[in-house]
Amino acid sequence: MNFNEINLKGTFCLGSAEFPFTPGEHVDALFAQSGIVLQGKTRSARFSYFELAELEISGPGTVTTGGGFVGGGFGVEGALQGMGIATILNGLTTRSKIHTFITLITNFGELHLHYDKMEPSALRVVLASVFQRLRSCNPQWHQQRASVLELARASGKINDAEYSELLSRLSKPPAWPDPVAEEALRKQEAAERKRLADAQAPQGICPNCDTKISIYSEECPRCRASFGPGSAWSVKPLAA
Repeated sequence: MNFNEINLKGTFCLGSAEFPFTPGEHVDALFAQSGIVLQGKTRSARFSYFELAELEISGPGTVTTGGGFVGGGFGVEGALQGMGIATILNGLTTRSKIHTFITLITNFGELHLHYDKMEPSALRVVLASVFQRLRSCNPQWHQQRASVLELARASGKINDAEYSELLSRLSKPPAWPDPVAEEALRKQEAAERKRLADAQAPQGICPNCDTKISIYSEECPRCRASFGPGSAWSVKPLAA
């Protein structure tokens, strides 16, 4: 699977449980292929996607007027209520007009971050590889999607060949066709078939450059003399 590594620099910790970061601390968040690496002022944390139970992106995005946070009430309503973050958010508002919240819930704890460089919808798009990675780590997701395909086959909506192809996409991405490359391949194959056919056909001589070519040729490959309909020239058969 192709993975786009994302490094979010300049996030701020809003609050956490079992992570070595304090509210208001600057944290860089690297979403790598194997997992997430968090770097604070003096401490770091690293964990696998297999340990990440939930990844949530929320927030109001662009805010035209600053201040006014009273705690709780963003993302999941009241999720962070009582964590003492209103002061942090009000302070950030004086420097930023974008409010995006990232919630990481893991096997061992949770972390809430503020990011002011990208709106929630844009960040969700940027982190598409991360969400796909999380789905690939979830066996229940695989089983559920496989059962959908099995039901489609059992009901006759897809045949056995289609079922096998679609099932294989659960473990590896499809090879999408490239129309330009396919057209180039078709031309190459057609040219090769023509070359073999010309080699097996009766041979003649180009009347313009004396090149040995198929008697059925409509054009000389060397001098480009034309022997098609309406041409005054024609390929001269070799003497028996």
